[in-house]
Amino acid sequence: MRMFIDAVTPPPSEMVIQEEQICTFDRKIGDVTGDGIDDFVYLTGHKKSPDAIYQEGITISVVDGVTNEVTEQVLDLNGGYGSALFLGDFNQDEISDIYVSISSGGSGNINYYYIYSFKDKTPAQLLDYQTLNQLYEWSVRFLDHYRVEVINDTLNQTYELNLSFKNKEFLQKYYDSEGKTREGIEGEVLPLGGLSPIMTPRGKGAYSLLSSQVIIGTAMVDHLGVIEIYLTYQEGKFIPYDMVIGEQGNIE
Repeated sequence: MRMFIDAVTPPPSEMVIQEEQICTFDRKIGDVTGDGIDDFVYLTGHKKSPDAIYQEGITISVVDGVTNEVTEQVLDLNGGYGSALFLGDFNQDEISDIYVSISSGGSGNINYYYIYSFKDKTPAQLLDYQTLNQLYEWSVRFLDHYRVEVINDTLNQTYELNLSFKNKEFLQKYYDSEGKTREGIEGEVLPLGGLSPIMTPRGKGAYSLLSSQVIIGTAMVDHLGVIEIYLTYQEGKFIPYDMVIGEQGNIE
């Protein structure tokens, strides 16, 4: 949807319950429309009060660097915390795209991500977090002798983690004194926790992505390992080109 800076004053209402002011959560400058002139990119929305940290109605607003025309895209998300912008060329058209990161605020460190192209002032979604969360199905099983089996059910690939370096208190939750797995215990892979732009050899401002998902036991705090997936944009979508799975803090 496009509009211009000059706004029309709405008619007065007989009863106003609460006025929510538009807040600017982040801003960047760069050419995102493709005309060679820097544009002004804002991440806006509203909060229930000036001191509130929960952000709602998060919207990308691009102000054209020549005409001041505003193009907006409302994100398909109820809200979150600490929303931020990054500009970089992800779809290899030599025009900066708009990357948005938003925290869920939960204990699992789960985050939401979007990437949009605003070429020719037309918003086009290149990626959202749900697409990456649905990329693979995972199973996590505990094995005897302090091992964990991580199965990519989609690709029918199996990886193994060694938990023997964990402290005794942690291991007692999942293994008996002889290192045998306790019955009825399974782990899981959390939704997307990180999605980082990584520079590519294609040139200045060109980026691919590195995603990360944490592998946990029966509790959010019981981190077993991490899955890192490298993605690049090809034929209209992000596709994985490498995957690394290992104990957290011990990825090679």
